[in-house]
Amino acid sequence: MTKKKLTQDGFHVVELLIVIVVLAAIGFVGYKVLGSKANKDGKSGQNSADVKWAYNEKDNKWFVENGKAPDCKSPYTFENSPVDLSLVNVIAMPGSYRGFSYKPHGAFRADGTPSGDITVKMPTDATLVGLTRYYEGNPSTLQYLLTFETDCGIAFRFDHLYTLTPAFQKVADTTPQPKKDDTRTDPNIKFERTKFKAGDVVATKVGFPANQNIGFDFGVYDYRQPNEISKNSDWAKLHNQYQSLEWFGVCWFDMLPGADAAKANQLSLVVLNPAKPKIVSDYCTNAPYKTLDINGGQPTDG
Repeated sequence: MTKKKLTQDGFHVVELLIVIVVLAAIGFVGYKVLGSKANKDGKSGQNSADVKWAYNEKDNKWFVENGKAPDCKSPYTFENSPVDLSLVNVIAMPGSYRGFSYKPHGAFRADGTPSGDITVKMPTDATLVGLTRYYEGNPSTLQYLLTFETDCGIAFRFDHLYTLTPAFQKVADTTPQPKKDDTRTDPNIKFERTKFKAGDVVATKVGFPANQNIGFDFGVYDYRQPNEISKNSDWAKLHNQYQSLEWFGVCWFDMLPGADAAKANQLSLVVLNPAKPKIVSDYCTNAPYKTLDINGGQPTDG
């Protein structure tokens, strides 16, 4: 009896081990299948908690707060342009004054499309890390400001988008109600970071259609190191309030793919305001002037 019981118990142990191994194998395969499906189906709108960049105000530098950032390709180029450049008649230079404000971002003008029906696309895979809706202008017009980050540390922003596509509008609907001329975010409200893919349509209308003021801002920022102009002490003294953007803004014309890079450089040399024919940029080498060359680097009227 004792020998028979030991034999039966032995088989029970073996059977139990087999069951455990089989269940583990099934679980592993199931994980792989579900993981593959998530990667395949999650082309856009997939939540992201992988690489996260943050700004250290004390040291004036961006750093990787979460995850491990991959190397950026060099030279860095986008997969596609954010807009069809055949619709654009002029590009405003990044790193210059427009009116009294310093603009680290550039802008696309599309005066030939008074309806504002302009398609804006994701230039590369990136994570949406911020979205603000606000009112601006007269008549008061709802506008959208969106900030994206790539894992390797290239960030970009769209502003003055008018009509978002459903995927982005869904995110916008979760943000605080818009206020007049207020693009600030509430640090107490957690923003759900979301991944999107190159070519995803972000918006289908831009600018201020009621006034036929058609265009939108596009700025690019390299979080990996400060830009060249920030090393100039005279410039740095004048730009000590918004360093997280102004010190890391870059000229993005050559980041556009193929012939669009050359076209962007050409469009950026078109005079925006005939009363001020000087082309100015602290970031772009094709601009003949820097802000320090005019009015001591201070903003000028209008």
